[in-house]
Amino acid sequence: MIIDHDLHIHTNLSSCSNDPDAIPSKIIKKARKNGLKTIGFCDHFWDETVPGASGWYKGQDFTHVSLIRNQIPRDKEGIDVLIGCETEYCGGGKIGISKARVEEFDYVLVPISHFHMKGFVVPDMNLSFEDMANLLVERFIEVLQLDIATAIPHPFYPVGYTQYVDEILSYVEDNAFYDCFNMAADKKVGIEVSNVMFPGSRGKKYDGFHDETFLRILSIARECGCMFYFGSDAHELDSIGLVKNLGPYAQRIGIAEKQLMLNIL
Repeated sequence: MIIDHDLHIHTNLSSCSNDPDAIPSKIIKKARKNGLKTIGFCDHFWDETVPGASGWYKGQDFTHVSLIRNQIPRDKEGIDVLIGCETEYCGGGKIGISKARVEEFDYVLVPISHFHMKGFVVPDMNLSFEDMANLLVERFIEVLQLDIATAIPHPFYPVGYTQYVDEILSYVEDNAFYDCFNMAADKKVGIEVSNVMFPGSRGKKYDGFHDETFLRILSIARECGCMFYFGSDAHELDSIGLVKNLGPYAQRIGIAEKQLMLNIL
C-alpha cells in the first residue's frame, strides 16, 4: 500500500511541540515533497466549557487551537488539509470535549493511553503492568461508549512505557482485543496505524518493544473489519513524511484501500 495521508500532525500550537518550524505552511510544503495528498492537523485540545483541565491542558482551548485556521496558507499546493484535534480521556466518562464542540472539527482523536499523565489520565500511583493492560481495555471500551471519537490514536500504546510495551500488552488476551475492535468496527471508529507503534518504522530498536506486538494486534483489528488511517504523530517538521514508512506494515497487516477512514470522512 502507498501511504499518501497523515492524519496525526501537531503544529507548534501543541504545548508538546518545541519546533518553531512546525507551522502549517512549512508542513504543507514538506508533505507535498514527500508525496502526501491529505494531511490532518490535530493539536492537543481541552474544551474550555468542560471542567477539569490539567495545568498542561489549560490554555489549549478552542480559541487557541483555532488560530491554525488563519495560519493555513491560501495555496495548499494541491494538498487536502483537514483540521481535527486530539483531546484527552481521563476515565469515568471525563473527556476534554463537549459533543457540541465536536462539530467544529473535521475529526476528533481521543487517546486512551497517555499513561505518562499521572494524576490526570491515570492515578498518581504505580500501577502494575497487568493493571495497565486492564486499564487500556477498559478505557478503549469507555471511549467508544461516549460516541464522540472519530478515531483512537496509537491504540493500546502505553505512552511513557516504551521499554515495556511487549510485557504490558502480553496481559491482554486476544478475546479482549476482539471485543474492543468489533465494537470499534460496529461504531465506525477509526483505528490509527502510527509510527510510534512500530519502532522499526522510526529506525529504533528496544529490548522490550518489537514491531510484531502491534502487527498482531492490528491484524485482529483488520479481521474485525475496522477502518484505519495512518498517522506519524509528528511534533516537529522533520517527522513529516515518516508516515510513508508504514507501507510495509500495512501490507503485512492486510489493510485494504476500502478499509481507510478517509473514505468516510
